[in-house]
Amino acid sequence: MSAAVPPSPWPHAPVEEPRVPSGTPVYTAWGWVAAGTAVAAVAVSAVSMWLMTEPMLTYARQVAELSSATATGSRVPPGEVLAIMLDMMPGMLTASVISTVLGWALYALAVVAGYRDYVQLGRLGYSKRFHWAWSFLSPVYPIGRAVVVRRQAGSGSATMWIAIAAIAANVLLSLGWSFWLVWAMFDAMRSGLGTVA
Repeated sequence: MSAAVPPSPWPHAPVEEPRVPSGTPVYTAWGWVAAGTAVAAVAVSAVSMWLMTEPMLTYARQVAELSSATATGSRVPPGEVLAIMLDMMPGMLTASVISTVLGWALYALAVVAGYRDYVQLGRLGYSKRFHWAWSFLSPVYPIGRAVVVRRQAGSGSATMWIAIAAIAANVLLSLGWSFWLVWAMFDAMRSGLGTVA
């Protein structure tokens, strides 16, 4: 004798996503600002890399000259290495301060923009919203926001694609600059060796 299986207390019908009325705006000014901070972060990275390049190449060239001098039997004054480092420090410090200040300003703007966008989406009638606290992980908010808005309005993916493009651009820029810098430092060291030998 087999026991009858009782019916499930939970319905199997798919839960329908809430929808906003047709014509409801899918973008807010603050949503664009949130996505724009990801693009601005690429510009900050580029400026920082540009500012760090010359001091690093100068350092490589001077260290090569110093190494060449010791290889030929010349005595290196004790303060020479320290002097090379101190020459490099103002440029590196400037690059570091500028990128840090701009980075924190963009970070704060991204959080404020995420919060303001979250509030405005609520006023527009979006019952489900991607929480603004995701703005603390800067490029995450524009992506999640676009997914949630699209489910309710049927469009609104531009902020997501802007953030994804900015992330990709930042990765490519960083990798490209790193590979170029290694090659340029070797070249600078080669030229530094040539000036003494």
